[in-house]
This record gives sequence, C-alpha cells and structure tokens, in this order.
Amino acid sequence: MTKEEIELFLKSEIAAALNQEPEDIDEEMNFLKIGVSSVQALKIINRARKHLQVDISPVALFEYKTIAEFAAYLNESLLQEGVAE
Repeated sequence: MTKEEIELFLKSEIAAALNQEPEDIDEEMNFLKIGVSSVQALKIINRARKHLQVDISPVALFEYKTIAEFAAYLNESLLQEGVAE
C-alpha cells in the first residue's frame, strides 16, 4: 500500500467519524483542528491496525499530528515489515 493510499484510507475513516466527506478533510491540518477526539483517534488507530495489519502505538496520532505525517509513519512501518510498495 502506498502513502497516498494510506492517506485516502485515513481521510475516509476521519470523514466517516466526523460525518463529513473525505475530500473536505485537509491532510495537512492537525487532527485536533479537524475535530478528531481522543476516542475517535483510538477507533481510527484500531481500524488502521486491522486494515493495514501493522502494530500502531495508541499515541501515534498525537505524535504524528496530521494525516500526511501519520500516513508517512504508517508507510514507513509497512516498508520495514516488507508490506508497502
């Protein structure tokens, strides 16, 4: 899975959590400014774990504060595991 595909997945998950459209979510905006709560963040992390089949720290969304940063982190994790393109 590419970084762009991960970004799209994350935008879709966040949009669903916030009852918005994925194209309305800015991948460069801070998760808190987008309106993602800590409970929603944990749900998104759990969905990403299942979808990407990679271990993700529960605090990752607070360390990587935008979709672009988080997607890059996930892509790097997948590359290290030999799963990403």
